[in-house]
Amino acid sequence: EFQHCVTGNAPAACALGLAGGPLSIAFMAGEQPAVPVENPRQVSAYNYPAEYGPRSPTFSRGALVYLPGQEILFISGTASIVGYQTVHSGDVLAQCDESLTNVASVVAEANRLNRSIPFALGDFSYRAYVRHAGDFAGIQTLLADRLGTDAEIVYVQADICRNDLLIEIEAMASHSLETS
Repeated sequence: EFQHCVTGNAPAACALGLAGGPLSIAFMAGEQPAVPVENPRQVSAYNYPAEYGPRSPTFSRGALVYLPGQEILFISGTASIVGYQTVHSGDVLAQCDESLTNVASVVAEANRLNRSIPFALGDFSYRAYVRHAGDFAGIQTLLADRLGTDAEIVYVQADICRNDLLIEIEAMASHSLETS
């Protein structure tokens, strides 16, 4: 079965709808396979129950990628989901906080697998996808409180994969690998 072929081999990914924007696809391919990273707080996306669609989404919660002298951690679009269910429906600030808790969980799992110094939340460049533009100010304040005012964050108004999700956050950080 197809699902067994991708379990544990899925890339980090994020797919959202942007108002009035063209389709934009970015990807990275290389000779070395990425190391998938899952979130112990969430069911792997490819194991979601049928109520979330006829086919489960195929992505890992994060991926460690190795380039010469460099280790990169990509964190997939991360939302307010525990297990496989949305939590804090209708409360954008609680969803934002839960999303960051999930990001931190992926970072902790990646730090068990990585080859460089541990990643910290302050190392990342973030993209926050916000469903409603009116929620921007509250989200910006919450993220500044959790990540610091110097955090690199790009905000994009977008449709999120589920109607009850109001925010999704993706992130990327890179460390040098020391050579001796």
